[in-house]
Amino acid sequence: MGIFFRNSNIQSPVITNKTDGNFTLSYVSTGGVLEMYFFTKGSSKEIIQAYHSLIGKPTLAPFWSLGW
Repeated sequence: MGIFFRNSNIQSPVITNKTDGNFTLSYVSTGGVLEMYFFTKGSSKEIIQAYHSLIGKPTLAPFWSLGW
């Protein structure tokens, strides 16, 4: 399962360790415009492909910005 969570305002991740060795990951958000997408079906590779089709492929940096 994959989750894409985007917020226009600040957010803070909080990791809580439990006594049984597990942990929880929470996000504290101050509001704003939220976008949440859940990818539930498929293998890991298929979930990554669905994620990339959602956000788009990375662009190539201009040649002049690469330095010498």
